[in-house]
Order: sequence, then structure tokens, then C-alpha cells
Amino acid sequence: MTLANMREQGVRGLAVYCLNHSCRHHTVVNVDRYPHEVEVPSFGRRLKCSKCGGKRVDVRPNWKEASPVQDWRGRPVMPSED
Repeated sequence: MTLANMREQGVRGLAVYCLNHSCRHHTVVNVDRYPHEVEVPSFGRRLKCSKCGGKRVDVRPNWKEASPVQDWRGRPVMPSED
């Protein structure tokens, strides 16, 4: 998936999770300044944990930012948490 694909779905940030079992830190990184053609997995090689310094991180789109999915009537498919 590219940043362009991700942005088309209303997502502008990446969720980054530290894979160090003694740390497990996570954060959301805004990637607005990067070009559309950049692949999401490529950020895993570029980032390290800001808490423990580990380079083993999992990177994925922050789907919590995505636009709600609607059915054919324009109603939300999943109820909101509000």
C-alpha cells in the first residue's frame, strides 16, 4: 500500500508499534510531508522506537482516522463508539 492509497481512505498517519517485548511503546506518526508514491512498509526500515531505541517496529496505517464505511443507503455500517 502506498501513502496515496492510504490518503484516499482518509488516513494521514501511521501507527507505529515497538516490537521489543519489554517496551511495547506505540505512537502515531503524521506522514503528510512524504510523497504519495512512498510505500507504507518502507517506514519500518526508517523508524526506531523513541522510548527504547529499538529498530524492530511494526508500521501500518492508523485506520482509526479512516472515513466511516457506509452501506448503499449512506448509513454507517459499523455503529460509532460515541
